[in-house]
Amino acid sequence: MTTRTKRILGMYLILAVLIGLSMMQVIPSALAVPLFLAVLLVMLALIASPYLPPLWARRVARDGKRARATILSNEFLRSGGAELWVSIPVEVKPEGAPTFQAEMRCKASQAAELAAGASVSVRYDPSTKRTVLAE
Repeated sequence: MTTRTKRILGMYLILAVLIGLSMMQVIPSALAVPLFLAVLLVMLALIASPYLPPLWARRVARDGKRARATILSNEFLRSGGAELWVSIPVEVKPEGAPTFQAEMRCKASQAAELAAGASVSVRYDPSTKRTVLAE
């Protein structure tokens, strides 16, 4: 079970506890409504997060240095082409700098086309070693 799934299940548990406490009138309904809304907003953010690019990805895609990377493994070869953002382990080979391993972020539809051992063009941030598949 992934961390994201555990967090969503935890939010369901918190929501159930809030409903129970509200039904038993342990907490007043004036306090329960904002708490319900806060929990629901967090759950919505957790559910939507895989569909949104990471905040750093746009910056790296725009300003990052170009390099070649070799796909180390790819478990998304048979994905349904969804537009989820996924991480794939790669070995980045920048010109004039040492090779390093990183997690490349890309859409699952892009990842579905990449086999282990394939060489791809990427952009990376030299300071954080964050890597994004160049489009």
